[in-house]
Amino acid sequence: MMRIICYLALALFVSAGAGWSQTTLNPDISVIGDIRAFSHNDDSRADESEEINLADPEMELYVNGYLNPYARAAATIAWHPGHNAEIEEVYATVLRGLPLGMNLRAGKYRLEFGRLNPVHPHAYSFVKMPLVHEALFGEEGLNDMAVRSAFLLPTGNAYTELMGGVLKGDALMGHGHEHEEEVHADEEHEHDSDQRVDLGFFGRLTTSLAIGDHGELAFGGSVTNAVYGFAEHEHEEPAKAAQQEHEDPEQLRAWLVGGDIKYKWKPNRYTSLHIEGEGIMRSEEQHEGDNLDSYGGYAYVDYRFRQRYNVGTIVEWLRLKHMHEHDGEHEVAEHDTWRLGLFTGFAPVEETSLVRLAGHWTEPDEGDGFWEVTLQLVFSLGPHQPHNF
Repeated sequence: MMRIICYLALALFVSAGAGWSQTTLNPDISVIGDIRAFSHNDDSRADESEEINLADPEMELYVNGYLNPYARAAATIAWHPGHNAEIEEVYATVLRGLPLGMNLRAGKYRLEFGRLNPVHPHAYSFVKMPLVHEALFGEEGLNDMAVRSAFLLPTGNAYTELMGGVLKGDALMGHGHEHEEEVHADEEHEHDSDQRVDLGFFGRLTTSLAIGDHGELAFGGSVTNAVYGFAEHEHEEPAKAAQQEHEDPEQLRAWLVGGDIKYKWKPNRYTSLHIEGEGIMRSEEQHEGDNLDSYGGYAYVDYRFRQRYNVGTIVEWLRLKHMHEHDGEHEVAEHDTWRLGLFTGFAPVEETSLVRLAGHWTEPDEGDGFWEVTLQLVFSLGPHQPHNF
Protein backbone atom coordinates (compact mmCIF):
# COMPACT_ATOMS: atom_id res chain seq x y z
CA MET A 1 0.00 0.00 0.00
CA MET A 2 2.78 2.39 0.90
CA ARG A 3 4.44 1.63 -2.45
CA ILE A 4 1.23 2.55 -4.32
CA ILE A 5 0.96 5.80 -2.37
CA CYS A 6 4.57 6.64 -3.25
CA TYR A 7 3.91 5.94 -6.94
CA LEU A 8 0.81 8.14 -6.90
CA ALA A 9 2.71 10.94 -5.16
CA LEU A 10 5.50 10.70 -7.72
CA ALA A 11 3.00 10.76 -10.60
CA LEU A 12 1.29 13.85 -9.16
CA PHE A 13 4.64 15.60 -8.74
CA VAL A 14 5.68 14.85 -12.32
CA SER A 15 2.34 15.90 -13.78
CA ALA A 16 2.35 19.11 -11.74
CA GLY A 17 5.85 19.88 -12.95
CA ALA A 18 4.89 19.16 -16.54
CA GLY A 19 1.84 21.40 -16.23
CA TRP A 20 3.95 24.23 -14.82
CA SER A 21 6.50 23.85 -17.64
CA GLN A 22 3.79 23.92 -20.30
CA THR A 23 2.22 26.99 -18.75
CA THR A 24 5.45 28.94 -18.73
CA LEU A 25 7.17 27.65 -21.89
CA ASN A 26 4.42 26.80 -24.37
CA PRO A 27 4.74 29.08 -27.43
CA ASP A 28 1.97 30.81 -29.32
CA ILE A 29 1.03 28.81 -32.43
CA SER A 30 -0.99 30.32 -35.28
CA VAL A 31 -2.10 29.30 -38.76
CA ILE A 32 -2.53 32.17 -41.24
CA GLY A 33 -4.39 31.45 -44.48
CA ASP A 34 -4.46 33.57 -47.65
CA ILE A 35 -7.20 32.81 -50.22
CA ARG A 36 -7.59 34.85 -53.41
CA ALA A 37 -9.77 35.25 -56.49
CA PHE A 38 -8.63 37.47 -59.35
CA SER A 39 -9.26 38.62 -62.88
CA HIS A 40 -7.23 40.63 -65.42
CA ASN A 41 -6.73 41.34 -69.12
CA ASP A 42 -2.96 40.75 -69.27
CA ASP A 43 -2.12 39.28 -72.69
CA SER A 44 0.95 37.53 -71.29
CA ARG A 45 -1.41 35.33 -69.24
CA ALA A 46 -3.95 34.72 -71.96
CA ASP A 47 -5.34 31.53 -70.43
CA GLU A 48 -6.59 33.56 -67.43
CA SER A 49 -7.48 36.77 -69.24
CA GLU A 50 -10.91 38.26 -68.49
CA GLU A 51 -11.89 35.18 -66.45
CA ILE A 52 -12.60 34.76 -62.76
CA ASN A 53 -9.64 32.77 -61.44
CA LEU A 54 -9.12 31.11 -58.07
CA ALA A 55 -5.51 31.11 -56.87
CA ASP A 56 -4.05 28.20 -54.93
CA PRO A 57 -4.20 29.07 -51.22
CA GLU A 58 -1.15 30.08 -49.22
CA MET A 59 -0.59 29.20 -45.59
CA GLU A 60 1.89 30.02 -42.84
CA LEU A 61 2.43 28.20 -39.58
CA TYR A 62 3.79 30.76 -37.13
CA VAL A 63 5.29 29.75 -33.78
CA ASN A 64 6.75 32.27 -31.33
CA GLY A 65 7.24 32.82 -27.65
CA TYR A 66 9.61 33.70 -24.84
CA LEU A 67 12.55 31.41 -24.16
CA ASN A 68 13.05 33.26 -20.87
CA PRO A 69 12.43 36.84 -19.67
CA TYR A 70 15.36 38.03 -21.76
CA ALA A 71 14.89 36.27 -25.10
CA ARG A 72 12.24 35.30 -27.65
CA ALA A 73 12.28 32.89 -30.59
CA ALA A 74 10.09 32.56 -33.67
CA ALA A 75 9.70 30.22 -36.61
CA THR A 76 7.56 30.40 -39.75
CA ILE A 77 6.84 27.44 -42.02
CA ALA A 78 5.19 28.50 -45.28
CA TRP A 79 3.26 26.74 -48.03
CA HIS A 80 3.20 28.75 -51.28
CA PRO A 81 1.57 27.71 -54.58
CA GLY A 82 3.85 25.44 -56.59
CA HIS A 83 6.24 24.88 -53.66
CA ASN A 84 6.55 22.35 -50.88
CA ALA A 85 6.58 23.43 -47.27
CA GLU A 86 9.70 25.40 -46.41
CA ILE A 87 11.23 27.10 -43.41
CA GLU A 88 10.72 30.76 -44.17
CA GLU A 89 12.02 32.11 -40.87
CA VAL A 90 13.64 30.72 -37.75
CA TYR A 91 15.46 33.07 -35.37
CA ALA A 92 16.01 34.06 -31.76
CA THR A 93 16.20 37.58 -30.31
CA VAL A 94 17.91 38.56 -27.06
CA LEU A 95 15.89 41.59 -25.98
CA ARG A 96 17.66 42.70 -22.80
CA GLY A 97 20.48 41.89 -20.47
CA LEU A 98 23.31 42.67 -22.92
CA PRO A 99 25.89 45.49 -22.51
CA LEU A 100 25.01 49.04 -23.65
CA GLY A 101 21.32 48.19 -23.86
CA MET A 102 21.97 46.19 -27.04
CA ASN A 103 19.60 43.59 -28.43
CA LEU A 104 20.79 40.75 -30.64
CA ARG A 105 19.07 38.63 -33.29
CA ALA A 106 20.41 35.52 -35.03
CA GLY A 107 18.84 33.19 -37.58
CA LYS A 108 17.06 33.25 -40.93
CA TYR A 109 14.47 36.00 -41.23
CA ARG A 110 13.21 38.92 -43.28
CA LEU A 111 15.88 41.57 -42.73
CA GLU A 112 14.97 44.99 -41.34
CA PHE A 113 15.69 46.62 -44.70
CA GLY A 114 13.25 49.51 -44.97
CA ARG A 115 9.86 49.42 -43.29
CA LEU A 116 7.98 46.97 -45.48
CA ASN A 117 10.40 44.06 -45.93
CA PRO A 118 10.13 42.78 -42.30
CA VAL A 119 6.34 42.67 -42.68
CA HIS A 120 4.77 39.46 -43.99
CA PRO A 121 2.61 40.08 -47.08
CA HIS A 122 -0.62 39.06 -45.33
CA ALA A 123 -0.17 42.08 -43.02
CA TYR A 124 0.11 44.65 -45.84
CA SER A 125 -2.62 47.26 -46.08
CA PHE A 126 -2.70 46.49 -49.81
CA VAL A 127 -2.62 43.17 -51.71
CA LYS A 128 0.40 43.01 -54.02
CA MET A 129 4.06 43.16 -53.08
CA PRO A 130 5.52 46.39 -54.54
CA LEU A 131 7.22 46.01 -57.91
CA VAL A 132 10.61 47.09 -56.60
CA HIS A 133 10.52 44.53 -53.77
CA GLU A 134 9.44 41.70 -56.04
CA ALA A 135 12.13 42.50 -58.63
CA LEU A 136 15.07 43.23 -56.31
CA PHE A 137 14.25 41.02 -53.30
CA GLY A 138 12.26 38.14 -54.80
CA GLU A 139 8.93 36.63 -53.78
CA GLU A 140 10.11 35.82 -50.25
CA GLY A 141 11.49 39.29 -49.61
CA LEU A 142 15.05 40.00 -48.50
CA ASN A 143 15.28 36.88 -46.35
CA ASP A 144 18.70 35.60 -45.26
CA MET A 145 20.77 34.05 -42.49
CA ALA A 146 22.07 36.91 -40.36
CA VAL A 147 23.43 37.92 -36.99
CA ARG A 148 22.70 41.54 -36.14
CA SER A 149 22.80 43.83 -33.14
CA ALA A 150 20.82 46.99 -32.45
CA PHE A 151 21.50 50.00 -30.22
CA LEU A 152 19.46 52.99 -29.16
CA LEU A 153 21.31 56.28 -29.71
CA PRO A 154 21.00 59.24 -27.31
CA THR A 155 19.16 61.68 -29.58
CA GLY A 156 16.92 63.49 -27.12
CA ASN A 157 13.22 63.45 -27.96
CA ALA A 158 13.81 61.45 -31.14
CA TYR A 159 13.86 57.66 -30.97
CA THR A 160 16.92 56.59 -32.96
CA GLU A 161 18.09 53.02 -33.52
CA LEU A 162 21.27 51.80 -35.21
CA MET A 163 21.48 48.23 -36.51
CA GLY A 164 24.45 46.38 -37.91
CA GLY A 165 25.39 42.80 -38.60
CA VAL A 166 26.65 40.15 -40.97
CA LEU A 167 24.64 38.00 -43.36
CA LYS A 168 25.27 34.91 -45.41
CA GLY A 169 24.42 36.69 -48.66
CA ASP A 170 22.28 34.02 -50.33
CA ALA A 171 19.32 36.37 -50.77
CA LEU A 172 21.34 38.81 -52.90
CA MET A 173 23.36 36.17 -54.75
CA GLY A 174 20.55 33.89 -55.77
CA HIS A 175 18.18 36.64 -56.89
CA GLY A 176 20.90 38.68 -58.55
CA HIS A 177 21.53 35.96 -61.12
CA GLU A 178 17.89 35.60 -62.13
CA HIS A 179 18.13 38.32 -64.76
CA GLU A 180 21.42 37.00 -66.13
CA GLU A 181 20.81 33.26 -66.07
CA GLU A 182 20.49 32.91 -69.84
CA VAL A 183 23.71 34.82 -70.46
CA HIS A 184 25.84 33.29 -67.74
CA ALA A 185 24.32 29.82 -67.34
CA ASP A 186 27.21 28.03 -68.99
CA GLU A 187 29.81 30.28 -67.36
CA GLU A 188 28.33 29.76 -63.89
CA HIS A 189 28.27 26.00 -64.35
CA GLU A 190 31.88 26.08 -65.43
CA HIS A 191 33.03 28.19 -62.46
CA ASP A 192 30.70 26.94 -59.70
CA SER A 193 33.40 24.83 -58.11
CA ASP A 194 35.77 27.82 -57.94
CA GLN A 195 33.31 30.20 -56.29
CA ARG A 196 33.21 30.81 -52.58
CA VAL A 197 30.87 33.01 -50.60
CA ASP A 198 32.15 35.59 -48.12
CA LEU A 199 29.88 37.09 -45.49
CA GLY A 200 28.15 40.31 -46.44
CA PHE A 201 27.01 43.02 -44.07
CA PHE A 202 23.76 44.75 -43.21
CA GLY A 203 23.13 48.14 -41.63
CA ARG A 204 20.16 50.35 -40.86
CA LEU A 205 19.65 53.69 -39.15
CA THR A 206 16.13 54.83 -38.31
CA THR A 207 14.71 57.67 -36.27
CA SER A 208 11.23 58.82 -35.33
CA LEU A 209 9.79 61.78 -33.47
CA ALA A 210 6.41 63.04 -32.38
CA ILE A 211 4.61 65.60 -34.55
CA GLY A 212 1.95 67.29 -32.49
CA ASP A 213 -0.25 65.31 -30.11
CA HIS A 214 -1.28 62.55 -32.50
CA GLY A 215 1.35 62.39 -35.24
CA GLU A 216 4.64 60.55 -35.75
CA LEU A 217 7.27 61.09 -38.42
CA ALA A 218 9.91 58.43 -39.07
CA PHE A 219 12.62 58.04 -41.65
CA GLY A 220 15.51 55.67 -42.17
CA GLY A 221 18.22 54.33 -44.42
CA SER A 222 19.38 50.76 -45.09
CA VAL A 223 22.35 49.17 -46.84
CA THR A 224 23.45 45.58 -47.43
CA ASN A 225 25.88 43.78 -49.71
CA ALA A 226 27.16 40.30 -50.56
CA VAL A 227 29.71 38.56 -52.78
CA TYR A 228 27.98 36.80 -55.67
CA GLY A 229 30.81 35.75 -58.02
CA PHE A 230 34.32 36.33 -59.24
CA ALA A 231 35.80 38.23 -62.15
CA GLU A 232 36.85 36.13 -65.12
CA HIS A 233 40.26 36.20 -66.74
CA GLU A 234 39.56 34.06 -69.79
CA HIS A 235 40.22 36.93 -72.22
CA GLU A 236 43.61 37.79 -70.74
CA GLU A 237 46.98 36.46 -71.81
CA PRO A 238 47.41 32.77 -70.81
CA ALA A 239 50.46 33.44 -68.63
CA LYS A 240 48.70 36.26 -66.76
CA ALA A 241 45.49 34.30 -66.39
CA ALA A 242 47.37 31.29 -65.00
CA GLN A 243 49.13 33.53 -62.50
CA GLN A 244 45.83 35.06 -61.32
CA GLU A 245 44.27 31.64 -60.88
CA HIS A 246 46.74 31.07 -58.02
CA GLU A 247 45.98 34.46 -56.47
CA ASP A 248 42.82 35.61 -54.78
CA PRO A 249 40.28 36.24 -57.57
CA GLU A 250 38.55 39.58 -57.78
CA GLN A 251 35.28 39.42 -55.88
CA LEU A 252 32.13 40.83 -57.44
CA ARG A 253 29.54 42.32 -55.13
CA ALA A 254 25.87 43.21 -55.14
CA TRP A 255 24.79 46.25 -53.14
CA LEU A 256 21.34 47.28 -51.95
CA VAL A 257 20.76 50.83 -50.70
CA GLY A 258 17.40 52.20 -49.60
CA GLY A 259 15.72 55.15 -47.93
CA ASP A 260 12.23 55.34 -46.43
CA ILE A 261 9.88 57.77 -44.76
CA LYS A 262 6.63 57.31 -42.84
CA TYR A 263 4.04 59.62 -41.32
CA LYS A 264 1.24 58.31 -39.10
CA TRP A 265 -1.60 60.29 -37.60
CA LYS A 266 -3.80 58.49 -35.06
CA PRO A 267 -6.14 60.73 -33.04
CA ASN A 268 -7.93 57.73 -31.48
CA ARG A 269 -8.06 53.94 -31.67
CA TYR A 270 -10.70 54.00 -34.43
CA THR A 271 -9.10 56.36 -36.94
CA SER A 272 -5.63 56.66 -38.45
CA LEU A 273 -3.84 57.98 -41.52
CA HIS A 274 -0.67 56.24 -42.71
CA ILE A 275 1.60 57.66 -45.43
CA GLU A 276 4.74 55.75 -46.41
CA GLY A 277 7.30 55.80 -49.20
CA GLU A 278 10.51 53.96 -50.02
CA GLY A 279 13.20 54.07 -52.70
CA ILE A 280 15.67 51.23 -53.35
CA MET A 281 18.66 50.79 -55.65
CA ARG A 282 20.53 47.58 -56.44
CA SER A 283 24.04 47.82 -57.92
CA GLU A 284 25.80 44.72 -59.27
CA GLU A 285 29.41 44.63 -60.34
CA GLN A 286 29.89 42.99 -63.73
CA HIS A 287 32.74 40.89 -65.08
CA GLU A 288 33.44 43.64 -67.61
CA GLY A 289 34.10 46.10 -64.79
CA ASP A 290 30.86 48.08 -65.15
CA ASN A 291 27.98 48.33 -62.69
CA LEU A 292 24.46 47.19 -63.43
CA ASP A 293 22.05 49.46 -61.52
CA SER A 294 18.33 48.85 -61.05
CA TYR A 295 16.09 51.00 -58.88
CA GLY A 296 12.53 51.92 -58.08
CA GLY A 297 10.16 52.94 -55.35
CA TYR A 298 6.63 53.10 -54.06
CA ALA A 299 4.42 55.39 -52.00
CA TYR A 300 1.04 54.68 -50.48
CA VAL A 301 -1.67 56.34 -48.40
CA ASP A 302 -3.86 54.25 -46.10
CA TYR A 303 -6.81 55.73 -44.20
CA ARG A 304 -8.46 53.60 -41.49
CA PHE A 305 -11.85 54.54 -40.07
CA ARG A 306 -14.31 52.99 -37.64
CA GLN A 307 -11.43 50.68 -36.73
CA ARG A 308 -12.49 47.86 -39.09
CA TYR A 309 -12.40 49.68 -42.45
CA ASN A 310 -9.57 51.09 -44.54
CA VAL A 311 -9.14 52.60 -47.99
CA GLY A 312 -6.02 53.71 -49.80
CA THR A 313 -3.95 54.07 -52.93
CA ILE A 314 -0.43 53.06 -53.95
CA VAL A 315 1.80 54.20 -56.82
CA GLU A 316 4.91 52.25 -57.89
CA TRP A 317 7.76 52.57 -60.37
CA LEU A 318 10.57 50.22 -61.35
CA ARG A 319 13.56 50.59 -63.70
CA LEU A 320 15.06 47.14 -64.11
CA LYS A 321 18.34 46.51 -65.93
CA HIS A 322 19.66 43.10 -66.93
CA MET A 323 22.20 41.56 -69.28
CA HIS A 324 21.26 39.88 -72.56
CA GLU A 325 23.21 38.57 -75.51
CA HIS A 326 22.99 40.21 -78.94
CA ASP A 327 25.16 39.17 -81.90
CA GLY A 328 27.49 37.34 -79.57
CA GLU A 329 28.00 40.35 -77.28
CA HIS A 330 26.61 41.13 -73.84
CA GLU A 331 24.33 44.16 -73.79
CA VAL A 332 22.31 45.90 -71.11
CA ALA A 333 18.52 45.96 -71.47
CA GLU A 334 16.43 48.47 -69.53
CA HIS A 335 12.73 48.19 -68.74
CA ASP A 336 10.46 50.68 -66.96
CA THR A 337 7.17 49.69 -65.32
CA TRP A 338 4.55 51.83 -63.62
CA ARG A 339 1.66 50.59 -61.49
CA LEU A 340 -1.23 52.38 -59.79
CA GLY A 341 -3.46 50.64 -57.26
CA LEU A 342 -6.56 51.28 -55.18
CA PHE A 343 -7.45 49.09 -52.20
CA THR A 344 -9.99 48.74 -49.44
CA GLY A 345 -10.31 46.36 -46.51
CA PHE A 346 -12.85 45.24 -43.95
CA ALA A 347 -12.39 43.14 -40.80
CA PRO A 348 -15.81 41.48 -40.31
CA VAL A 349 -15.08 39.76 -36.99
CA GLU A 350 -12.51 41.71 -35.00
CA GLU A 351 -8.96 41.09 -36.29
CA THR A 352 -9.14 37.30 -36.81
CA SER A 353 -10.18 37.70 -40.45
CA LEU A 354 -9.84 40.35 -43.10
CA VAL A 355 -11.33 40.87 -46.55
CA ARG A 356 -9.48 43.04 -49.07
CA LEU A 357 -10.43 44.24 -52.55
CA ALA A 358 -7.76 45.80 -54.76
CA GLY A 359 -7.56 47.03 -58.34
CA HIS A 360 -4.34 47.76 -60.25
CA TRP A 361 -3.38 49.30 -63.56
CA THR A 362 0.08 48.28 -64.79
CA GLU A 363 1.88 50.17 -67.58
CA PRO A 364 5.02 48.38 -68.89
CA ASP A 365 7.31 50.05 -71.43
CA GLU A 366 6.76 47.09 -73.76
CA GLY A 367 3.29 45.84 -74.59
CA ASP A 368 -0.09 47.19 -73.59
CA GLY A 369 -1.13 48.27 -70.14
CA PHE A 370 -3.53 45.99 -68.29
CA TRP A 371 -5.85 45.97 -65.30
CA GLU A 372 -6.13 43.42 -62.52
CA VAL A 373 -8.67 43.01 -59.72
CA THR A 374 -8.03 40.83 -56.65
CA LEU A 375 -10.36 39.75 -53.85
CA GLN A 376 -8.48 38.42 -50.82
CA LEU A 377 -9.52 36.68 -47.61
CA VAL A 378 -6.92 36.44 -44.82
CA PHE A 379 -7.69 34.56 -41.63
CA SER A 380 -5.73 33.74 -38.50
CA LEU A 381 -6.33 30.69 -36.33
CA GLY A 382 -4.41 31.54 -33.20
CA PRO A 383 -3.04 34.62 -31.40
CA HIS A 384 -1.02 35.99 -34.36
CA GLN A 385 -3.35 38.36 -36.18
CA PRO A 386 -3.41 39.18 -39.92
CA HIS A 387 -3.16 42.89 -39.14
CA ASN A 388 -3.04 45.33 -36.25
CA PHE A 389 -5.84 47.73 -35.46
